[in-house]
Amino acid sequence: MKLVVGLGNPGAKYAKTRHNAGFIVLDSYAAKKGLVFRYSKYCKGEVAAIADTVFLKPANYMNLSGQAVKAAKDFFHVELQDILVLTDDVESPLGIFRFKREGGAKGHNGLRSIESSLGTKSYARIWVGISRDNTIPLDQYVLEPFRKEELEKLNEEEDKIHQLIDEWILGVTNV
Repeated sequence: MKLVVGLGNPGAKYAKTRHNAGFIVLDSYAAKKGLVFRYSKYCKGEVAAIADTVFLKPANYMNLSGQAVKAAKDFFHVELQDILVLTDDVESPLGIFRFKREGGAKGHNGLRSIESSLGTKSYARIWVGISRDNTIPLDQYVLEPFRKEELEKLNEEEDKIHQLIDEWILGVTNV
């Protein structure tokens, strides 16, 4: 069993914010595959599944997302090497994405929460670049909605990210 997690904050208020890049990419992936998310109290989030892969959008806020990841991991008996997290990355230009088999949180509170809940940094992640505006505080920047042209740029890269997710699920990721 594999677990693919999109990180973000729940609710309409945060739906198109930069911090929700993980939700945005996972939602577009799910739409392409015809998947429908439903809330699971056992996983503390919205869950969809196909074959031997579960997709999760935690229902708690970003800084507590580790609780949902741990709950889903335990409920579905997922091994650490079979977890992939999609998250925003202020250190990369908008639309640029990077795959890492494991690593640190780089100051990202959602990943810190996951590391704390799982007790390890040994899970895969796809960092989705959202750029950075140093003229405003980081916590304000990530909670602002994407501008129309920024969402368009992200949408241009989604097919490549979707392909990477498929390759990871199949175990043929070459990065």
